[in-house]
Amino acid sequence: MKTGEFPTVREISSPDIPTDCDVAVVGAGPTGLTLANLLGQAGVRAVLIERNPTTVEAPRAVSIDDESLRTMQAISLADAVIKDVALDYGSHYFSPAGKCFLKVEPKAREYGFPRRNAFAQPKLEATLRAGLARFANVTSLFGCACDGVTEDDGGVTLTLTPDGAASRTLRARYVAGCDGARSALRKHIGATLTGSTYRQRWLIIDLKDTRERLRQTRVSCDPDRPFITPPGPGGTRRYEFMLHDDEDDDAVVQPQFVRRLLADAGPDADAEIVRRQVYVFHARIADRWNSARIFLAGDAAHLTPPFAGQGMNSGIRDAHNLGWKLAEVVSGGLGPGLLATYQKERAPHAWALIELAINMGRVMMPTSHLQAFAVRMGFRAVGLIPGLQDYFSQMKYKPKPFFREGFLLPDDGGLGVAGRLLRQPVVELMDRTRTQLDEILGRRFTLLAYGTDAQTIAAAARQLDFGLPDVRTLAILPAIYNADPASDNGSGITVGRDLTGEFGAALPAQTSALMVVRPDRYVAAATPFDPARVRDFAAAVKAMVAKSYAGAAAAVTPAAAVGVTSESAAR
Repeated sequence: MKTGEFPTVREISSPDIPTDCDVAVVGAGPTGLTLANLLGQAGVRAVLIERNPTTVEAPRAVSIDDESLRTMQAISLADAVIKDVALDYGSHYFSPAGKCFLKVEPKAREYGFPRRNAFAQPKLEATLRAGLARFANVTSLFGCACDGVTEDDGGVTLTLTPDGAASRTLRARYVAGCDGARSALRKHIGATLTGSTYRQRWLIIDLKDTRERLRQTRVSCDPDRPFITPPGPGGTRRYEFMLHDDEDDDAVVQPQFVRRLLADAGPDADAEIVRRQVYVFHARIADRWNSARIFLAGDAAHLTPPFAGQGMNSGIRDAHNLGWKLAEVVSGGLGPGLLATYQKERAPHAWALIELAINMGRVMMPTSHLQAFAVRMGFRAVGLIPGLQDYFSQMKYKPKPFFREGFLLPDDGGLGVAGRLLRQPVVELMDRTRTQLDEILGRRFTLLAYGTDAQTIAAAARQLDFGLPDVRTLAILPAIYNADPASDNGSGITVGRDLTGEFGAALPAQTSALMVVRPDRYVAAATPFDPARVRDFAAAVKAMVAKSYAGAAAAVTPAAAVGVTSESAAR
């Protein structure tokens, strides 16, 4: 089957609802759909439950980043998703007089894709839903409400009510709560959102077509009426205007008011409008992300202001982190203690991106002309210092994913890669074919050796027991070195060259290293290669794996059974 071509989605009638599964995913937004694809790919018996009859049809999120596209690559849907994506755009910041004082145009592709890209959420969700038809082990239940949850030591019982049918029960070993900002499952496990909800309201206007020729996001930092207008794929565009306290919600969505705002902002006063909506933004995160058997993801776990375009992307990060862990625990590849690392790894990065969005909002919506002037002068001064200018223009201020604790060994001998998302270079293999690294990694753990002697390192590592399930071994050489054809490669070691130099840029110069790469592309452990110490390194990894069997998923008491209404489960 070609990439992007799927069989017809199976429609499940109520008699066909299974009675049990390994993982139930509640909520079919981008987070739940991504998680269901990851579980399907891993062979996990999963049921996806969505109270609405279909995926969303109105525009919502509009920005998808390089990390999320890499997750789409991991579920073999990157090509299908990218056909509906406008790749690689930036942001231009303008003064009230219309003068551009800051350009953010990132060029790096360390994870294999552009850092900023525009997409349409309805098309993304439709592609993700269609992708589920590849997996006979995944059942999709749309138009089905989750009306009750009972958790015990052995699993979770869900009460499901399909449209027009009697209620049924589904027994799941684990449940993923991807049921949105008003998550009923968050309430069930006793979690509380901490942080702030801002009184400031914004008006979103989505256009079918635009006459705006600027391909970048235009940010008007005018305290009298800040607005943001990001591009969309296929000639679409969004406008977001800050509202004043005395402006009524009903009045601001009226055509005359909307047309006046568009006329003041640019050339789109007469454009066809797809959506008009007033919203407030939140900067909140759940104090706990799981009980023993139920795990929150996406907006159920955190709510992010829109200014950094990271709300949906954080949810997709959750899905990738949780998905491989559930798959390993269900299959017995790793112990249930692995699941206790989910919040430890994801929550700090999710909060860092919330803080980034808050700070970007301060730049985008100054509260006074004096503050707006100070911001402009500050960025003009930054432009005089090359290093600082590059920091902003290349989006280096965006916090990169970095786990300080979790399923990893933090001490990597000074390499600085343990707990970080592995870079993705283009690799040339022995037969001179070229491909992105992840296409070689697949969906398994990988022993990855890098350096001029990578083949020797990989051969030595392959003889040792790391305690990992289903391990692949990969040797990557710097671009200026060819592989040694005399090296014994008959033991299943894949050999290639780092054509784009991403590994060399991430590691200290002249380094030979051995890394353990997780299925979600994070480095679980790494060490500068030393033949005398490689056995100790393997033993340390094996001990980490054994530790996953030592404890339960979370040291919590399962929440009591509660009723859940379909309204409260709205995403």
